[in-house]
Parts: sequence; structure tokens; C-alpha cells
Amino acid sequence: MKKLIVIPFLLLIYSCNQKTNCEAFLLKRENSECLMVVESKDLGTSGNLAMNGRNPVTNEKCDCNEENRWWANYRNEINIGDTIIKRKGELTFNIHKKDTIISHEWECDGKTFHPDGTVKSEL
Repeated sequence: MKKLIVIPFLLLIYSCNQKTNCEAFLLKRENSECLMVVESKDLGTSGNLAMNGRNPVTNEKCDCNEENRWWANYRNEINIGDTIIKRKGELTFNIHKKDTIISHEWECDGKTFHPDGTVKSEL
């Protein structure tokens, strides 16, 4: 009976001590892309960007609503008319406003990463 209690307890402790595997997320973040002039904004869920607009290059309708919590962290900084740019192969999310460019580098577990996956700096 004691084994039945001890095993789940040990699994719980082990899972709480796990560090984020940044390298596992690196490829997904690096391969994502979004080029959009924002035309509509919805608060949506905390897990997606929830915005629609037009691609500034092709002028086609688009959205960047994939579940990407990294971008969604900055949705309160984005207004209608802003251009959001996340290029494939880069780990920077940019918000272009009329007179300002806000750049956010991808951070994971207190580290900022270069596009080649090496650590740029640690916080």
C-alpha cells in the first residue's frame, strides 16, 4: 500500500523539478513566420495572437493566429494599423508602428537565443 502512495508522490516531485527544454521549442519558434498589417484585433485566448489583416507584400488577407504564446505576450502592444513581422529563420518578433519599431527577442528559461540556437545572453 505504501508503494502506491510513494510512486505518484515521487513522480509529482520529479515533474515539478523539470526545466524547460528550450532547444525543443527553438525549431518551432525559428520556423514560424508572420507578415501582417493589422486590420482587426480580438483579445481571443491567452494562447494566440487573435489578429487579422493583410500581408504587406502580397496584399492578401492573412492571420497570424497560430497558437504561439511568444507572440501573444505582446498583443497588448499591437494596435490596428501596426505591422507585425516575424521572419522565418529569425528569433525576433517586431512591431512596426508609425514612428517606432518594437523588437522582442525570443527568451526561454532566462536565456535569449541567437537564430543559430546558441545562447545570446542569460538574465
